[in-house]
Amino acid sequence: MNELSVAEAAEQLGVSARRVRALLEHGRLEGRQVGGRWLLPSDQVESRRAAAPAAGRPLSQAAAWGVIAVLANANDGLKDLSPQARSRARARAAKLRLLQPAEVAVCWRSALRRRARASGFYAHPGVIKALLDDPRVVRSGISAAHDHGANLMVMSGAEAYVRARDVPGLMSMYALNPEPGVHADVRLHIVEDGEASWLFRRSVAPAAVVAADLVERDNPRDRAAGLKLAARV
Repeated sequence: MNELSVAEAAEQLGVSARRVRALLEHGRLEGRQVGGRWLLPSDQVESRRAAAPAAGRPLSQAAAWGVIAVLANANDGLKDLSPQARSRARARAAKLRLLQPAEVAVCWRSALRRRARASGFYAHPGVIKALLDDPRVVRSGISAAHDHGANLMVMSGAEAYVRARDVPGLMSMYALNPEPGVHADVRLHIVEDGEASWLFRRSVAPAAVVAADLVERDNPRDRAAGLKLAARV
């Protein structure tokens, strides 16, 4: 079995040697210690290097949710996948975890952007709490950052995931206005029916989902909070 030093693995993966050691110590890369030095299987390093899609080539919605399930440690999101799909999801998630901080925003947005269709709506401030408490809604993004310890002050607005089939009923019940030009204070990530069923068994999205949402936002403070969350998953 060919093995690589930490420095060699770092060069192949495009990350620092310090990052490789941290991943080894946390069990996110395979390796063994010999005389106080880490050695990594070259085939494992190569498979991780090649696993993630290039920037600009988003995953399909199903594949994106498989990767997110791995990042979120959501085993209920993996059990229905084929062995091959689970393997691909784990390899892609491992690659995303290897990214340098400067690469996270671009690569997460590129790989995961098809997970849902984001739409803006205006809602009267008086109904936003009820909307977020609706069992058809999964709080995420700015509406779930605090749940995961993100240091983000949110004064108004809401962000959540909903199934496509539930959108008409939510629009009617909470008078959500999707017209262009209105001040959108609600951002809904609309997931096609049948996808990410595991997510909708939760009221609050896992940290990996929240991170993916935040790194896509325009506000620099939101993006910064997303980067910090992404580094922890």
